[in-house]
Amino acid sequence: MAPSLYILKVTYSYGGSMRKLFLGTILSITTISSFAAPQGTLLLQGTINQVLSLTVSPESGVNTSLDLTSTQTDLKVAEVGEQTNSNTGYKILIRTANGGSLKNGSFDEVSYSMKYDGSPVTLSTSDTEVKNESTGGVYDHSSDVEISYTGQPAASLTQGTYSDTVTFTIQVN
Repeated sequence: MAPSLYILKVTYSYGGSMRKLFLGTILSITTISSFAAPQGTLLLQGTINQVLSLTVSPESGVNTSLDLTSTQTDLKVAEVGEQTNSNTGYKILIRTANGGSLKNGSFDEVSYSMKYDGSPVTLSTSDTEVKNESTGGVYDHSSDVEISYTGQPAASLTQGTYSDTVTFTIQVN
């Protein structure tokens, strides 16, 4: 607040005549304390949204051209990209439409086994957990998908296309 200047004027009457008397000036300096604290705080804050992403990249020309007459061991058929920043970790689930069999309609089937990121998988028509990262953090990992099967002579299998659909799911813990 700015200082104020006051002039004091007193009028009095003495012997019938009015006289003005200037007593002087009074300088009034008024200060108002803002009651400031010796310290203060400021909250700075930002938010990062959850990332949870899974990308299946088939091995070009392999996953759709399986030679069922030849035995295959740990044949890479895809790569799965896992990305998350979950603070509780994540898990990968797998299920197959035919429970681990390449089927030709209702005619014949060729059973196969699978590895995910180097570990054997139990194939089922229900979701099966195949990987669990129990520690929270930032993950950007690629996992190989490999299959193995025993080849059959062509004359022992009915002509047609043999297939199975595999579904991969990523979830936070």
